[in-house]
Amino acid sequence: MPDSISIRSFRRKDTDLSSATTLSPRLGTFTSGTSIFSEASDVTDDGKDNPKGPLGLTLLHSPSEPLIDFVFVHGLGGGSRKTWSKTSSITHYWPQEWLPKDSAFNDVRVHSYGYNSDWAKGKDNCLNIHHLGKSLLGEMSISPFLGNTDTPIVFVGHSMGGLVIKKAYMLARQDAAYHALAKRFHTIYFLATPHRGSDSARILKNILQIAYSSRAYVADLERGSGAIQSINDEFRNYSTDIEIWSFYETQKLHIGVFSTLVVDPESATLGYRKEKQMPMNADHRTICKFETPTDPNYIILRNAFAATIQGISRLGTANHIVYVLKSKERLWRGQTKDLEKFLGVTNTLEDDLITVEDTRMSGTCEWFSSKQSYLKWRDFAPDVPGILWVTGNPATGKSILAGYAIDQLRKTSATCSYFFFKYGDRSKSRLSTCLRSLAFQMACTKVEVREILLEMQKDEVTFDNDNEHTIWRKLFISGIFQTKFPTHYWVIDALDECVNLALFFDLMLTKLDASIPLRILIMSRETSDLEKCFSSLGPHRFQSERITTADTLPDIKLLVDARANSLLVKNDGDRTVLIEKILKKSNGSFLWTVLVLNELSNAYGEEEMYQVLDEVPRDMEPLYQRTLALMSQATRGKRLAKAILTWATCAIRPLTTEELDGALQIGIKDGFAKLEESIVALCGQLITVDKFKRVQMVHETAREFLLSDTLKSELAINKMEAHTQIARACLVYLTGEEMKPPRTSRRGLAIPSAKERAVFSLYACTAFSYHISKANPHANDILILVDKFLKSNVLSWIEIIAQTKSLIPLIRLARNLRIYFNSCAAQRSPLGGEIRTIKGWTTDLIRIAAKFADALILLPSAVYWLILPFCPTESTVYKTTNPGRKLSVVGPTYAQWDDRLSCIDFHQGQTSAICYGEDFFAVGLNTGTVALYHATSYQEYKILIHGEAVRLLQFKSKTDLMVSCGMKTIRIWDIRSGQTIHNLEAPPRPIALSFDKNLLLVASYKNYLASWDLDDDCTKMPSRPWNDSGDQINTQSSRPPCAISISVSHKMMAIAYSGRPITLWDLEEDAYYGSCGKKLPSGETSTHLVTALVFNPNPAIGLLAASYLDGELALLDPFDDQDLESFRAHCHTLAANPDGRLLAGGAGSGTIEIYEFDTLRLLYRIKSSNFYIKQLVFSRDSLHFADIRGSQCNVWEPAVLLRDLVGDDSSESTSTSLIEAASSDTKVKISAMILHPKGEGVFCGKDDGSVSLYSLKTGSQLQTLYRHKSLVRILTTWPQGNVIMSVDASNAIFAWNLKKSQKEGWVAEKLLFQSRLDCGKSMVQVLLDDAASKFILSTRESDYLWTIDGLQQDERTYSDSPGIRKWMRHQYSPSHMICIEGAAAHIYSWNDWSRVRSISLATDMTGSQLKSVTPCILGRRQLILLELCELNGSVDTHGLHLLDTISFSLEDTAAEEAISTASKDGKHAAAATISLPLLDPQLATLAHVMAHVIGIGNAGKLVFLDKRSWVCSVDLGSLDNASVSYSRHFFVPYDWFAGARDIICALAQRDVVFARNNDVAIVKGGLEYVEIVNAAVQGAESNVVEGRITAPAAG
Repeated sequence: MPDSISIRSFRRKDTDLSSATTLSPRLGTFTSGTSIFSEASDVTDDGKDNPKGPLGLTLLHSPSEPLIDFVFVHGLGGGSRKTWSKTSSITHYWPQEWLPKDSAFNDVRVHSYGYNSDWAKGKDNCLNIHHLGKSLLGEMSISPFLGNTDTPIVFVGHSMGGLVIKKAYMLARQDAAYHALAKRFHTIYFLATPHRGSDSARILKNILQIAYSSRAYVADLERGSGAIQSINDEFRNYSTDIEIWSFYETQKLHIGVFSTLVVDPESATLGYRKEKQMPMNADHRTICKFETPTDPNYIILRNAFAATIQGISRLGTANHIVYVLKSKERLWRGQTKDLEKFLGVTNTLEDDLITVEDTRMSGTCEWFSSKQSYLKWRDFAPDVPGILWVTGNPATGKSILAGYAIDQLRKTSATCSYFFFKYGDRSKSRLSTCLRSLAFQMACTKVEVREILLEMQKDEVTFDNDNEHTIWRKLFISGIFQTKFPTHYWVIDALDECVNLALFFDLMLTKLDASIPLRILIMSRETSDLEKCFSSLGPHRFQSERITTADTLPDIKLLVDARANSLLVKNDGDRTVLIEKILKKSNGSFLWTVLVLNELSNAYGEEEMYQVLDEVPRDMEPLYQRTLALMSQATRGKRLAKAILTWATCAIRPLTTEELDGALQIGIKDGFAKLEESIVALCGQLITVDKFKRVQMVHETAREFLLSDTLKSELAINKMEAHTQIARACLVYLTGEEMKPPRTSRRGLAIPSAKERAVFSLYACTAFSYHISKANPHANDILILVDKFLKSNVLSWIEIIAQTKSLIPLIRLARNLRIYFNSCAAQRSPLGGEIRTIKGWTTDLIRIAAKFADALILLPSAVYWLILPFCPTESTVYKTTNPGRKLSVVGPTYAQWDDRLSCIDFHQGQTSAICYGEDFFAVGLNTGTVALYHATSYQEYKILIHGEAVRLLQFKSKTDLMVSCGMKTIRIWDIRSGQTIHNLEAPPRPIALSFDKNLLLVASYKNYLASWDLDDDCTKMPSRPWNDSGDQINTQSSRPPCAISISVSHKMMAIAYSGRPITLWDLEEDAYYGSCGKKLPSGETSTHLVTALVFNPNPAIGLLAASYLDGELALLDPFDDQDLESFRAHCHTLAANPDGRLLAGGAGSGTIEIYEFDTLRLLYRIKSSNFYIKQLVFSRDSLHFADIRGSQCNVWEPAVLLRDLVGDDSSESTSTSLIEAASSDTKVKISAMILHPKGEGVFCGKDDGSVSLYSLKTGSQLQTLYRHKSLVRILTTWPQGNVIMSVDASNAIFAWNLKKSQKEGWVAEKLLFQSRLDCGKSMVQVLLDDAASKFILSTRESDYLWTIDGLQQDERTYSDSPGIRKWMRHQYSPSHMICIEGAAAHIYSWNDWSRVRSISLATDMTGSQLKSVTPCILGRRQLILLELCELNGSVDTHGLHLLDTISFSLEDTAAEEAISTASKDGKHAAAATISLPLLDPQLATLAHVMAHVIGIGNAGKLVFLDKRSWVCSVDLGSLDNASVSYSRHFFVPYDWFAGARDIICALAQRDVVFARNNDVAIVKGGLEYVEIVNAAVQGAESNVVEGRITAPAAG
């Protein structure tokens, strides 16, 4: 990747947003009128904005962290802006323009509230003060700014606005739902509020009556009115908890020839004991509007506000104690806790800083503050590089100095983030940990950063915690660096201990824009690698400072002076001589000095001290050798010392003493009562135990010394053997009793909880795979232990990992097992059982993480019984023994994992466009329809009708908007409602579209961009032509483009023309930028035809991929016109994943290839059908990609996409080999299914027209019964099961008589009839009756009565309101049937199809339609369950209603007489009964979680699929009023239903049957596993009579 591309090179300059953002008010239209209560008649409009102001609650100003809210409420005839403005100029709108600029209001958020108070308009208005108060309260409760905080609220009300506030407060106190909001009412400011009414109101009322209109609130304002009196009486009871300020007018208001005090002082004050009363030198209008901020009246009011704010800040009231500090602290703690989880940082962040601060002696390091290089760096001096590199020899106190620098920066109130690299702690040696820590610290100190990271978390932005590329791109480039944060400092210590050092420079420093207000201080040793890296930056990017002996010697003297007092010498003179000798030999090394002082302190005499000083070498390495020699001479403890050194040097992080004790008990099979003392005694010069009880090397140089290949000592550490030893200890624990899985699913908790497990378990579970990858492949015991773990306890390990809510460790284990497998396979036979097991798990672990992530995170113990049966039969995980397994899946024939998640076949047309959004993905067809699917489950969500062939599709990020574009029309959709928001005329032949913030850009083949402003009601903007030459100004090319790519992130567009190089167009300047393309051997730019172009979407990666007709795939640096890579790939379509890591290409014959974008290294190739691939697209999380070809859309989930999530250490990186895969095409899919009435098989209709019989025992296909010529849409059988009827997509109807033979089972014996319903509409249901030998055929528009001979007897059309009707057999009378239609049920006779009775169903069908009707028996009662789905929308369950069929009875004599009379008159019977639904609140709660009703068992057990793809059940007879308890049984993989609109499944006693492609999958024993889920019933009454199901009384 070229170094010259800046991360901000092509980012448009954003509007400067201060921390105190002022938001524009909502628009509204008002007519100005004269009011004696509020506004002056001479107000003029200067044309700026809306002078009256918007209705409702409007945010005027918000600081970054508001602590107090002010709400302004206007009076009669005023407006939310007009009341508070001297003129219509926005500059006089003082709540918005003056208060935010006043430092006393820094923490105040300001709102206005507007209502229709324009009494001069002619229409009546029934709103009174009660309704207005209720409206204010309601808006506050749902406000995103006021509803979810605990800030105190100060209200300011003018005139009638004060009464509205009073009423709102009383309503809040009286309603428990607003209790929390009522407690936040802190102060009310009444400005000329008529607490006792006003005589002027009576005059106004008379005027309105003459004008033939009325206003209820005007009557409320009359002096002595009942409303006023009631409010005052009630308010007195609640006023003690709030502060009250009353300001009253002292000047008369002139109205024509009259002048009067509109609200006299008696009415404007309450007379309460704590009320603060203030006269104002103003009339009724000018009491709340001012000329300038120096207006005396404004100053009085402003100072009163400031006093309230100060009182709150001083925690001045009992009700709002700790508002200022604790609300801020609570908010900060909540947000940082969320960010800790999001960023994966630990709560021990400051441990390293605390350690170095504790180590630093007072007075040391102060020399650094006088260094000019540091001072200029700290002060952001101009022309001084932003990076300061401080180097020094090992052990010269660099980490201590880093801590000092952090302390000094913080003392100046500067915000500073830091990180201490530690090679001995693998997590702290990775750049990824450093980046996440820096991001977290910046978020803790910078509101702007915190807000953008919290927004990422809210948007569910995902990244692997160890993938540096993704973290840097998502958190910093696309997040933090896009904010306008003030100056900030990074202090990074021990960069030389970072394992992926090159990335720090290549990924970060070389791309860091100098305009970012960031200073970076780096401490490290001066290694050759670091010198090369810094040199690559250039001298203008960094400055360096070296720590000299002269710098550190004064600090070392302070240290020696402090410790020398404890040395056993004769007198101070001898002590001074000893100190001088130590300083002379120290050579500037703190560590050398400390170690020597430690040894001297153990000396018993002065002579021995001098001997030690003479023997101790000057350099560290000889000192370490001397220490090892002394340790080797010890007669005891060497085995323990070697074990301690092994763990301290090679563990991925420092272990605590408790963890190390557990590890040693396993490793050397011994226990140690005083391990810390043993460590100090045996290894004290090399190992240290810090204040947090962590055991670690005394210095990184000591680790390097012990791991050196040249070290000759019995205590030397061989790295491979050390990792082998650690891996052995971890595996012994992981294969031990504590990790054994449970025997049965009824045991409860699968394994001991984290508190019950050994302390060492955390390290063993998280670190073992790393040590395995480094272990000796010749060690047979390690291989045996790995095999034992994978065959016995791996499932319990997966459960433990799943409990952390992240399955990334599974992917990491797969990667490390692959490394170990490759090492072992080179030494052993790949056919060995252990080797095959390891190889199998390298694939299975990744697949489990992908396919079952949601299930495992929801229920980690599901791994034992509910996951394995759904894996391929030949997979290693499927063969894992589990004696407690109850659940089994029979029927599916797939043996291996398939990279293809789903193949969606559109029989009605050809695919033409595809795109992904956050929650959905969409496929456009040439028939003019757009199919929407859920992006997680890939089930169909909605069908949209564009109206012409769809050429382009695009979702608008972070919204519910989607654009579909054809040749003539552009439609902007709200995908949630399925409604068209805007219908636009498309430019000639659209070839590309994109969103640039709120602009919709559409490129035309006529070489111009059409655009629309979505913020301005989709107003069309001027066209923006482009050309392919800088010589042509404001003109456009005449030749049509052959390929185009719009990059909003780079503000560039690439356009290809036949016979021309690729043109670059600057979208920010709307100007020709230049050209680029692959280079020919001659050095010229190729003019070959380009078939596809795609920019890298990451703004930090300035690359362009281009595919040429001659088969070349080229990687270009378009901005420097460089051809970086090219080769023959024959890709005719290209797509990049959202973060720019991957490039997908569609090659010939249906082959898809995945490359690394910045290297074009081929990672993956998949071959499927030979159809031409039209388009490719990645999902937003980059874990899936999809293609369209022919009439198909394929969704892919290759393991390589997940494996790439896990970052690599540079020290362990392995080349990723090409993964080749093939996917078999499923030609046939089951389209309809019905169980044999007696459970003797499953009948399935397929999309190839066949009707087949499957076994309910094995799920295997027994035989094909007969065939249609098109897709079978409906299957049904007679109750006895001897007649089957089917309907296909062309409305062809077959009825066959079935016969059961001993040899062949059920066979189609005789064709009863074959016919077709020629009505032009698709059939949706068939209802058979064997007694009458008739059946009903139903479409949305009409119903037909046919005989079994194939003759039509009758027809009914529903032209007024066609919709879904459901026909069912009458449960009490075989000669009748029931039709459920909307909120009514009609009973018909099979004999003549006459309606004999109608029942009104007391159900709300608004926005819903019938999905299914299921009869059931509960005890002795016959019931009907109605399942509803969204009207013309998603097929997920939208509502449930349970009906008692007692109201469907035909035994009502009076009803029969009415029916008889109606029949004689040739009329239908009128509705005679109302059927009340049972358990409506409980079923509404269930419908909330339900996706599909599977069936109802004999005992009244409702079995359903929930929205998380779990099969659940609920006993309808056990539902109560307070809560709903249902059972969660097993998880069904999403890909079983992917691409389908309707879930084809059925309940067969205790088994659940699913149609999956061409297979019937039968889940046996799945209902045996039970996990109880409780859900609170919303809106349930405590005494719902209909809510309890009992058997009907006898007689």
